Amino acid sequence: MKSELNSALPNFFGPELMIAGDVPFEQRRASLLEAARGFLNHHREECFARHRAGASGTDVVHCVTAMTDTLMRNLYRCITADWAVELRPCTVLIAMGGYGRSELNPLSDIDLMFFCGEKNREHTEMVAQRMLYLLWDLNLEVGYSVRTAKDCINLAGQDITIRTALLDARLLVGDENLYEEFLKQVIHTVLTRNTQAFLQAKYDEHKARLTKYGSSVYLLEPNIKESEGGLRDLHTAIWMARVKYKAASLRELVQKSVISEEELGAFQAAFDYLWRIRNELHYLSKRKNEQLHFDKQEAIAKFLGYRDSRKAQAVEQFMQD
Repeated sequence: MKSELNSALPNFFGPELMIAGDVPFEQRRASLLEAARGFLNHHREECFARHRAGASGTDVVHCVTAMTDTLMRNLYRCITADWAVELRPCTVLIAMGGYGRSELNPLSDIDLMFFCGEKNREHTEMVAQRMLYLLWDLNLEVGYSVRTAKDCINLAGQDITIRTALLDARLLVGDENLYEEFLKQVIHTVLTRNTQAFLQAKYDEHKARLTKYGSSVYLLEPNIKESEGGLRDLHTAIWMARVKYKAASLRELVQKSVISEEELGAFQAAFDYLWRIRNELHYLSKRKNEQLHFDKQEAIAKFLGYRDSRKAQAVEQFMQD
């Protein structure tokens, strides 16, 4: 799927919303919010329809991510349309964490970083404020930060969670030259600094997480994200391998002969299966929910096509798998 939704779709963000100069942003804000709400309602229904029609977990995750990417890019362009031309290259909007990995489920949090140079923080704070108030008015769960390269490097050295989130950073919109500086100054440092300490910290974090969420695949109500065998186990393995072997992606690990094509396929299949379960869990719960509670297990088993047999009920087969 393309990263932006274009062909034959309703044009919610017309040129009138991007008028600069004579029409200040505040006078365009209500129309922009209405357009954004219409855009979200339309594409959420499309992603949901795909899911209900039997689309893979990967396809639905890509649908939700593409919808969010297009929303963010259009909002950013509309918000910054009335800034002076010389100010526009001063900020880059970057997706972080799961959003940076292009792995959004229907009700996942959206993590954003507004990246800027040291001299442009005040301008970037204003851009962030405009955008965040719109996103909150749209009832989106958004985590955000405004950071320079120095901020990123300092915080990554102090906080393993921030360092890990930076590994998944992805450009959304803004000055590409500034983003290249981000890659050179920040991501290079994140991949190369104190490798052994990072690996040990991630392993310790992994053990602590399993102590909290369950270190057995036989839990009766597992957490699809945090319990053993869940999404976070897959993420942790990939993060550690990327740092150890200085790889930008899972595909690059194949190119460096760290993993085989077959192992890559196994990772992708595991993600797809867990994403499909998580998508249905979010739709059933109507909120961000990672716990496979008993009252959801039977419905998910039915949705996935499990059927009662002489050997076991559908829900038992699902949970065994």
